[in-house]
Amino acid sequence: MSSSTRNKAPNKQDISKEKNDKQRRPASPASASLTTDSNMCESDHEVTLMGELGKLRKENQEGHNQTKMSLDRLEQTVLDIKVQMGEHEGRIGKLEDRVGMAEDVAVRHQRALRYLIHRDIALSATCDDLQNRLRRNNVRIFQVPEGSEGGNMAEFIKELLHKVLKIPSQTDIKIERAHRSPPFTPHRDPTAPPRHIIVRFLDAAVKDLVIRQAWSQGQVTFQDKRIFFDQDYSPELHKKRAKVHEVIKQLKKKDILARCIYPAQLKLKLGTGEKTYTTLSSAAEVLKGLGVDVRCGERERTEDELKDGWRSSGKKKRDTVLSASDLRTFLQEEA
Repeated sequence: MSSSTRNKAPNKQDISKEKNDKQRRPASPASASLTTDSNMCESDHEVTLMGELGKLRKENQEGHNQTKMSLDRLEQTVLDIKVQMGEHEGRIGKLEDRVGMAEDVAVRHQRALRYLIHRDIALSATCDDLQNRLRRNNVRIFQVPEGSEGGNMAEFIKELLHKVLKIPSQTDIKIERAHRSPPFTPHRDPTAPPRHIIVRFLDAAVKDLVIRQAWSQGQVTFQDKRIFFDQDYSPELHKKRAKVHEVIKQLKKKDILARCIYPAQLKLKLGTGEKTYTTLSSAAEVLKGLGVDVRCGERERTEDELKDGWRSSGKKKRDTVLSASDLRTFLQEEA
């Protein structure tokens, strides 16, 4: 590098001197104005910023207070829920105890109901059997014209039996009483068939003789009209036997031998042999296979099943006796 060039290059002392001169030199009016404006803008910005910060702090404080209040309410709600849960637990405990007691009572009531159903069936069967035993000396006579008996029914029946039946003349027919059934009512339809005559004999042997002779003759007529003789059964047994006779009529149309056995049993004679059914419900499947319609209600089937169940099932036999504890409980409940 040449000497002239080195002489023209500024040194460090010159540069620092120039800076000091600039700082000492007074600023021009325009630059002073710009500086003042910038300072004012910065001051306004700081005020605005401080205001925004104040608002934000205030909002933050309000939010904090609201959050605290919400947490307090939530805490109180949780406490209330805990109290209610405790009350519900107590109520549920009491309810479970009451439900348990109610279930125990229901079980005892079921046992008592089964016992009462059994007793009802047994007593009904006993009552019906007693009625039929009391009617063993009775005979029912059907289709005898109304008014033909005159004023003395017993004497009329004696003459009728000797007249229409081939009974030995020396047979002493002793009649305890005789009457029509049902009793006469003034509103009775005059076109209705004549009422039955029920005759009660003093001697059971004479009654058996009359009924056998009437059945052996086949057709018995009085005043040119056919009359019929039959045993006197209780109304309940009479209904059962009527249903059996309806089935027998259908079987006869199909050339199937059948007959009714006391009390209301059906005896069938098929290719496999003879078989007796105690009830129509027990013979329903066989009769259905033979094409015979059996009118047997749900109640009758249920009662037949109960009767058979009480006799055959050991579990159900235990229900025929009301235990001492159940009886004591019922007596205490009544008290």
